[in-house]
Amino acid sequence: MPPRLRHNQIPSSSSLALLLTPPSPSLCLLAQSSRRFSATPRANHLPSQRSVFFSWINGPGAVFKQADEEGPKYVSSYDKYTWERRNLEPESHILVTPYPLNRSFRSQSVLSDKMREEIFQRVQIQGQSVRQVSAELAVSLERVAAVVRLKAVEKEWVDNGKHISTFLTAALERMLPVTHLSWQAQQQIHENIQDLPAHPLASRQAFVPVAESREFTRVDAGKEFGLAPADSAVPHPELIVMRRERMEILSDDERVQRQNERQRIAEGQMAEKEAKAKLKAELEGRVVEQGRWKWRLREGTAGYVGHRYGFPLPDRKRGHVKIPTHVI
Repeated sequence: MPPRLRHNQIPSSSSLALLLTPPSPSLCLLAQSSRRFSATPRANHLPSQRSVFFSWINGPGAVFKQADEEGPKYVSSYDKYTWERRNLEPESHILVTPYPLNRSFRSQSVLSDKMREEIFQRVQIQGQSVRQVSAELAVSLERVAAVVRLKAVEKEWVDNGKHISTFLTAALERMLPVTHLSWQAQQQIHENIQDLPAHPLASRQAFVPVAESREFTRVDAGKEFGLAPADSAVPHPELIVMRRERMEILSDDERVQRQNERQRIAEGQMAEKEAKAKLKAELEGRVVEQGRWKWRLREGTAGYVGHRYGFPLPDRKRGHVKIPTHVI
């Protein structure tokens, strides 16, 4: 070891020679061997995450750059070792799971343009009810009504010469699962049309003593909570009736006859409802809007004078008592 120098001490020639002497090879080997025990890897030995990503996106991940006609390309629908597309069934949950580490998130299907056009034609042109179209095409009532309204606006814009961005719809159909219209095979179910929303009254607990010989049904449970039974509260109660009739021992002619009778009653109720709405609109009059003003126009009879102008009020009659003398 070189000698230590005190403060304000001039080094001698021998000590200066020791200070200028390079370290011995044994000390260099000892320093190199000590570095080998470090647990921190050198940066130039392992590739960075950025370089790994670019090597993957330029290699197997190149299939995810562009969407094609095959449908959505999710990472979970490819083999993670060979990166080849799996041959899965159309109903497989892997095809609608875009994130492999989050299996609970599933991509929802969208209606194709032909499907939306068919819904609009059945409701607006053929005159079918929204409930009937919803049951036949397995689309919820709210979605059928929304499709009809949006299609009407779209056709109005086309008639007025406005531009429609159809390429956005085509791009979405390539990136998301799509429900297509099927004429030959069984129609694909787009969503559950019998979802019953949870009512706030049903969240509370109710303890009801019931005899063992009594059959406690959903109708009885609805009465206890003050709600309608689930069989009649679902969007399509007629499907439950049809299912029960299939389970019973009934002939096809009898089931068709019952269905026709129910349809006749429903059409009569709908016609009566429309007649009442028309009568109410006639009584209320026609509403004309212009800017921030509204006028309600009603039918009038020529020669008829109203109460205000035809018969004077007795306010200025002499001797008329204007102070109320009794209370009703």
